[in-house]
Amino acid sequence: MLEIPVTLSAVLLLAGLVSAGHWKYDDEEHWSPLCNTGHSQSPIALSKSAASIKEFHPFSLHGYGQTATASLKNNGHSAEVRLQDISPPKVHGGGLPGTYILDHLHFHWQSEHTMSNYRFPLELHLVHFEQKYRNLSEAIKHKNEVAVLGVLFDLSPDDDEDSQPLLDIIDNLKDTVGEPRQLHGFNAKSFIPRDKAGFYRYYGSLTTPGCNEGVIWTIFTSTLPISVRQVKIFEAIQTEEKVPLTKNYRSLQPLYNRTLYLRVSPIRNSAVFEKYTSLVGLICILTLWIMQ
Repeated sequence: MLEIPVTLSAVLLLAGLVSAGHWKYDDEEHWSPLCNTGHSQSPIALSKSAASIKEFHPFSLHGYGQTATASLKNNGHSAEVRLQDISPPKVHGGGLPGTYILDHLHFHWQSEHTMSNYRFPLELHLVHFEQKYRNLSEAIKHKNEVAVLGVLFDLSPDDDEDSQPLLDIIDNLKDTVGEPRQLHGFNAKSFIPRDKAGFYRYYGSLTTPGCNEGVIWTIFTSTLPISVRQVKIFEAIQTEEKVPLTKNYRSLQPLYNRTLYLRVSPIRNSAVFEKYTSLVGLICILTLWIMQ
């Protein structure tokens, strides 16, 4: 008599795990419960008017300049990059409470975070976990033990040469989900802005189910370039259903009673930058897209 409920529980648990992996961006209302009830969710709208200016110590990056073999994969929701055969890069400083190990990189097209109501054509997330844990799965169970560095890409009339080797492989795996391809000579430092002094900071969540909260977010105010042609390579990536993944960003979430912080870079005037992105940026993105 006892074996029946145990077996039934195992079947239900397995079914839950399987269904949890088959979520869609156009079906957010059916994501896991915390995604719809949490009050510390990500992404959010960023703006200087909503932020409190705060000073943080500079970031200190270790091992990001190593040349590594990268494993690239279309995971059905994004293009994912993992480094192999090197000591994993680490980051501390920048107001982070510890030292965090790079777990992986992945992309969102268009950007998940907006800045002064401007949605960028691409956003990169460098996902880290606190070094006292064995992996990301353990760290995400604890508050403030996962840190994500967000990098925004803005349109350029020219292809970005640093990104092109990565994009060549992404283009080849666009219709193949779950099969990794290798890229030799990958340098993670090329995907971080040179100006790391300016950034937004807030406490949020993962932007995919189950939307675990307690994630430390850093979004740099300085951007990297990318062309319309290169963005379209991301947009051609297909899901498991062989449908182009043209949208893989989550909707903006309420800030509620959280504080959004801004460290202003002395290199770039943040107010001028935000005015550009909100007014001229939209004109530029439309013009460049039409020209392609």
